[in-house]
Amino acid sequence: MIGTFAFTGLALQQSMASRAASRDSIDAKHQARQAKAQIRVLEDNLAKALMINEALWEIIRDKLNLTDEDLHNKLYEVDMRDGQLDGKNQRSVAECPKCQRKNSPRHSACIYCGEVIDQSVFGME
Repeated sequence: MIGTFAFTGLALQQSMASRAASRDSIDAKHQARQAKAQIRVLEDNLAKALMINEALWEIIRDKLNLTDEDLHNKLYEVDMRDGQLDGKNQRSVAECPKCQRKNSPRHSACIYCGEVIDQSVFGME
């Protein structure tokens, strides 16, 4: 008799594990669908931002008699502010002007004393 009860218990455990795995699979599929939807929204927003930037550049270029070379030169200058020509302007570790402690570039204010370190409107979190 003990063998039969043990077999029934094992079958029950396997059944419960199978149901849990099935729920996990359903949850993972749902999360994947949500992530894909969020990516589509981000891609649409990026495409719109690029179009707006292009339109703004053309207005500025035409109004101020600039050239595309002027834009490329400025892009190079901005890109090199962090010392690397990589298409990014990443801030490096910043020293607080008030307490002189080092802070991560993720923080716009000192995590030790609260002093504002970066007032740039172009920072990305």
